[in-house]
Amino acid sequence: MRIARTVVLVALMLLIIQPAHARHFKVYGYGTLDPGEVELVYWTDYVWKSDNKMNYFGETSVDREGLWGHTLEIEYGLTERFMVAAYVDFEKPSGEDFKYVQSRIVTARYRFGDPGARFFDTAIYVEYYLTDPDYQGAGKEKIEARLILEKDINGKTLRLNPRLEKVISGPDVQEGLEFEYGASLYGPLTTNFKWGAELYGALGELVDFKTPSKQKHYLVPALTYKISKSLKWNVGAAFGLTRASDDVVLKSLLEWEL
Repeated sequence: MRIARTVVLVALMLLIIQPAHARHFKVYGYGTLDPGEVELVYWTDYVWKSDNKMNYFGETSVDREGLWGHTLEIEYGLTERFMVAAYVDFEKPSGEDFKYVQSRIVTARYRFGDPGARFFDTAIYVEYYLTDPDYQGAGKEKIEARLILEKDINGKTLRLNPRLEKVISGPDVQEGLEFEYGASLYGPLTTNFKWGAELYGALGELVDFKTPSKQKHYLVPALTYKISKSLKWNVGAAFGLTRASDDVVLKSLLEWEL
């Protein structure tokens, strides 16, 4: 196990020192931090293969293939049921500069009831996005609301995250509520490892879904390694299931509970 830990830590260091968008590939759980508890999260993802393009600070049709993203997150427990968090996001497409793109503030993450009291353990999550005005050609503020549903099934953990998002400023403010989802199933592999399968999708406006080819859906085999009591690492590969999706995105989340 010591050799396996060494291999994992070396791989982690190789990933971190890259000029690193994993913020899309996480299914949130029901649990919250204890009062006064702090957790730091470092997210990284890399678009390994894609034919899609993006607007990047005035540069149009920038390749998404080769895009690195970093996200730094800090979470803080206010009560036994309520916590807050803040994120800072950065991106670097291949051949472009590494830049700050947006901040996000979780204005509420609250869990209802005690674990196991209902069929699904339930929590809510509300997030506010403040995007750099020059990032994709126009300033945008957005608000997101996510329902968190979690259930233990024979030693495995099922999580569902239906999500609604609304643009509240900028040229797209007239758009309706956007619907996305996330789902995951994790189970024990060894004492320190858990296997996982995740599913994500973005369907478009709630009252007028995009055609299937224009929707984004991903299947993500993943693995979580418990490095120590307070440190764990989640890695996976997201495989796009539609034409609008990136073909392959690698993701990494390093969570450190202080």
